[in-house]
Amino acid sequence: MTTIPMIRSVAVRRAKELQEDCPEGEVTQEFLEDRAIVSVLVNNRILETDFIESGKSILLPRRNTEYYDVLGQGIKLGILVPGKKVEEERARLKRIKGKDRFFVIGYDEDLGSGVQVG
Repeated sequence: MTTIPMIRSVAVRRAKELQEDCPEGEVTQEFLEDRAIVSVLVNNRILETDFIESGKSILLPRRNTEYYDVLGQGIKLGILVPGKKVEEERARLKRIKGKDRFFVIGYDEDLGSGVQVG
């Protein structure tokens, strides 16, 4: 089961990865009740927003609205979910056009690391 410290650990690791990929950017982290949001800003413009979802938050229907809001603003969307939920999440989002606009990766719930799955 995904815990708050695990979500925090995955978010911190993802923020470091994003900072390495975009050293000129400002990486922000927002920790909510059972999920986290990591964003990359360059010149006050958001380039990418990643949602780190827990086993609980992945069930919330409001996520779709948030995801489509991000995509509608031309921001790249990242969705990080527990590893066992990756294929289910990809299937749920298959209607989104443009694979370069978003990605779904999994993390290992046992380790809390940002391990990419598939």
